[in-house]
Amino acid sequence: MGIFDWLPLFRKEENADEISKKNYCYHIEGFLSCAYFHAATDVGDRLTDKMKDVKIDVSAYMKAQWQDRLNQLQQELKAGYHSTSPFIYEGCSGNELKFVGGYSDFARLARDRHRISVPLD
Repeated sequence: MGIFDWLPLFRKEENADEISKKNYCYHIEGFLSCAYFHAATDVGDRLTDKMKDVKIDVSAYMKAQWQDRLNQLQQELKAGYHSTSPFIYEGCSGNELKFVGGYSDFARLARDRHRISVPLD
């Protein structure tokens, strides 16, 4: 997913039927100047390039906005202990959302679940 894919004007929209056919949906949220956020989106790109059943949703924030969004995510996903960027969770439409973790957790998940070779740090 390139940087312009985050902007609604350039994003390819999938309809609900297409999304519901995906087996894995990952949501990556973080602030734009975070290197780990960018590393996580790179893992997401590799997953979607190699796996037809994976959907990646990316939400990028300015650093000044990040703490408010992080607080909201911590409450919604009961992950108050996670206090960094990126914040990654999984779940497709209609499914319960589940907290994954940060970059290292996502990289391990991609390696173990999807057999994608990615750097762990």
